[in-house]
Amino acid sequence: MDLDAERERFVFVGDSPNDAPMFEFFPYAVGVANVQRFADRIDTPPRYVTTREAGAGFAELAELLAAG
Repeated sequence: MDLDAERERFVFVGDSPNDAPMFEFFPYAVGVANVQRFADRIDTPPRYVTTREAGAGFAELAELLAAG
């Protein structure tokens, strides 16, 4: 797979500064709420941030995507 060509097919979810390169690379980059603790240390923030933290934030995103 050519990931550069296909990156719009994916949603990346992260929660910390080490996820910044992925937030930059993927157009559909999501941070779970606890990512906000590191806002001052992330050069490229996620485009969307859930209202819930950690696994609950991931579940929130999954529910949103499933709802269409």
